Amino acid sequence: MFEDEEEFLEHEEEMEKAVEKYESMLKSDDSAYFDSEEFEYIIDHYTQHNQLKRSRQAVEMAMAQHPESNVLKIKMARQYLLENDAQRAFDIMQHVERIDDDEDPDYFLTLGSCLAALGKSEEALENYFNALPYFDEDEKFELYNAIAFEYQHMQKYDLALEFYHKALPFADDSDTIYHEIRCCYLSAGRKEDALDFFQQLIDEDPYNSKAWTSIGDIYRMMGQYEESIDPYEYALSIDPEDLWTNMHLADIYYDLGRYKEAIDTLEEALRNGVETSMIHTTIGDCYYRLNDLQTAEDHFTKALEINPMIATGYAGLGYVFSDRGNSRKAIKYFKKALEIEPWETDHLYSMATDYMKLKEYDTAMDCLRKIQEQTPNDADAYYYIADLYGQQDKIDEAINTIKFGLLQTDNDSSLLYLLAYAYFVKGSHQEGLEALDQALTADFTLWPDFIEYDRELLANDSDILQLIEQHKRDQETNPE
Repeated sequence: MFEDEEEFLEHEEEMEKAVEKYESMLKSDDSAYFDSEEFEYIIDHYTQHNQLKRSRQAVEMAMAQHPESNVLKIKMARQYLLENDAQRAFDIMQHVERIDDDEDPDYFLTLGSCLAALGKSEEALENYFNALPYFDEDEKFELYNAIAFEYQHMQKYDLALEFYHKALPFADDSDTIYHEIRCCYLSAGRKEDALDFFQQLIDEDPYNSKAWTSIGDIYRMMGQYEESIDPYEYALSIDPEDLWTNMHLADIYYDLGRYKEAIDTLEEALRNGVETSMIHTTIGDCYYRLNDLQTAEDHFTKALEINPMIATGYAGLGYVFSDRGNSRKAIKYFKKALEIEPWETDHLYSMATDYMKLKEYDTAMDCLRKIQEQTPNDADAYYYIADLYGQQDKIDEAINTIKFGLLQTDNDSSLLYLLAYAYFVKGSHQEGLEALDQALTADFTLWPDFIEYDRELLANDSDILQLIEQHKRDQETNPE
């Protein structure tokens, strides 16, 4: 298109002047004429800077002045895609006439993106493949990535991997594409191939910290937590400022109950200049688990100084003050966490627990009813509501709650055990045995927890012990 660099620079200068002229027109609330190429540059300028209101205004003016321009129709379709209105974008593309080979790449790419957003993967792929010949190999990253994503969406993981591998050499940021490659291998049940792939990257470059992290992630995703530790530590020895690897390793130690090692990992990140509210909340949680409430409080407070909108910081302070016996202050912090995360039922459970400590049973019940409304098929809400009735010696209300919960949760086994216990507490011995028989049939493994509800009442009842022993024999005789 341009014969030399000087001609290209002259063109860029002209286009930049067009942007200046356009913005001057907007400030003066005037009108002016721009040719089609100028509008193309103006629109691209705003979309590249994520100024979608400005690009919307520009594309509308462009279409008013050049209603027949195919290039500008494509720009308008892209605008709708950026605004997450794929159907409008697709409708516009139906009115674009392919009359110039130079326009074909944008035509195929945009139409493919519309079809992909509408869930029409096969048709999207057809257009992406039509676009491929128009690009040099080093320009195909976005296209390879888009093709791979569609194959992944279609669960054709081997084909997705083929194109992710083609895209990888041209990726500016390997994190995202490594993630997709991991997911494809694991979704296809090819764990060993995933490990071999990233090990090959490490063999080629032992200092590829992202590849080391990926190996750790694979083990972590497979639930092999111990095996993930060494790869994460190798990654951090190469790049100690990698926040997510620090967090992943700390999470592993946390999940394994190795709280001091989780703390050491995150404090090393702090010493390396990596400081976020999330690091402080995680450290605070570890100290809370170690019953060092003051240090936990210090870190939760620091997290909130960095980010006053991090709900886990307020919730963490709530747990600290609850453990200190200051339920009023705890509730205040749980309420603040709930304001930030209204969907998070854990905050409501925590509030209910502290209201129960204060013997404000009606308010506690309000919290639990809200949980029931949000998660009507979750057994926990019915379990805790029944328990709250039990604390007030309202056994019939507890039994009715459990029965209703069983209907909503398809006879959840933990609720069946709780129903049996409630009947025994009430003195309805036969009904208790019938409910226990159902519970043992549903999930025999939970019977030790059932006995711990009330050892004095349950562990000395010969009928209960005989029924458990009968089910134990049945399990041994007819194992699943």
